[in-house]
Amino acid sequence: MGLSLQEQLLKAGLVNQKQVKKAEHDKRVQKKKGKKGAQTTSDDTKERLKKQRVQQAEHDRQLNRQRLEQEQQKENHAAAQQLIQKNRTKIEPGDVPFHYVTGGGQIERLYVTQEIADQLGTGVLGVAVNSGENVLVSADTVAKVLQRDESLIIAYNDPADFDEEYPSEW
Repeated sequence: MGLSLQEQLLKAGLVNQKQVKKAEHDKRVQKKKGKKGAQTTSDDTKERLKKQRVQQAEHDRQLNRQRLEQEQQKENHAAAQQLIQKNRTKIEPGDVPFHYVTGGGQIERLYVTQEIADQLGTGVLGVAVNSGENVLVSADTVAKVLQRDESLIIAYNDPADFDEEYPSEW
C-alpha cells in the first residue's frame, strides 16, 4: 500500500515531525469545532421551534377536544336510542291524519286512531324514530331523549308552549 501524504512529505524532507503533529492537532480541533457548531442553533431557530411546538400542542388539544365531543355525541345518541327502544309503542294505523313538520321543512302525515291523535296534539305522546321506523313514546321519554339527541324526536307538541302561543280570549 502507498504511504499517506504526510508520510511521503516527511520522507521527502519537505516537512519535519513537529509540523506533521501540528497538522494532525489542527485537524482534530477543526473536527471538534464542526461538531459543536452543528449542535448549537441560533436563537431564531430555537424560537421558531418553540412556537411550532406550542402550535402543535394547541392543534393536538383541539383535535382531542373534537374527538371527545364526537364520542360524547355517540354516547348520547346510543342512550337516546336505548330509551326509545325501551319505551316505544308501535303506531296503530287509523283513519285520522296527524300532520307534522320534519327537520327538512316537509310536512309528513301519519294515520292514527282518534285517541292517539288527541294525545299527540296535547303533548301526552310524541313521535320518535327507532331504526328507521316511526314509534310513539310518552312525554317523559321525549323529554329525556331531547336532552340527549334532538334528531330522534320527529314530532312533539310541548304543553308548555300552548300557553305562550295561543291567547285564552279572542
